[in-house]
Amino acid sequence: MKVAKLLFALFIFCSALNVKAQDVSLEARFDSLNLKGQFDYVYEKSESYEKYKVIKKSTINLLKKSSLDSINGYKTELSTTYKQIAELKNTVATKDDNITKLTDELEATNNTKNSMAFLGMEIKKGVYNSVMWGLVFGLLILASIMFLMFKRSHSITTETKKRLAEVEEEYETHRKSALKREQKLARQLMDEKLKHKF
Repeated sequence: MKVAKLLFALFIFCSALNVKAQDVSLEARFDSLNLKGQFDYVYEKSESYEKYKVIKKSTINLLKKSSLDSINGYKTELSTTYKQIAELKNTVATKDDNITKLTDELEATNNTKNSMAFLGMEIKKGVYNSVMWGLVFGLLILASIMFLMFKRSHSITTETKKRLAEVEEEYETHRKSALKREQKLARQLMDEKLKHKF
């Protein structure tokens, strides 16, 4: 009887080890599967009774624990994702503000670059160039007119000087001839006076 008791104890011990090994192997199997795979595994390994499935308590507890762990993991992952989304929204908002600020600065710089202060007013460079070129062309036309007027005046002055020289020459000739005639007449008068005196 001792042998029978010993064999019975050995059988119970082996059964307990087998059940424990099955639980460990079931946990290891559950850890390697995703949630859907775990449900499929429990469904396949459960026993059927009429139209019902019979699931062991240890298996359902393991499935419950695994499901809750997965849900908690998903919640943590979802919370982390929400935090990342909020951080990314803040980053995008900051970058949008920076882009708006830089766009305004660029527009102001372009306006400053494309305009200049002239007589205390901001004038676009195109308008400034038009005004300046208009002034240059106006001054060139004025200079051309002044040059032509000078040339005309110079030619008139030259002609007048030439005529004046001619008139002076004629006058000098006329004066000399008039002086000679006057002297001749004065001599004749003197001669006549002398003649009549004697």
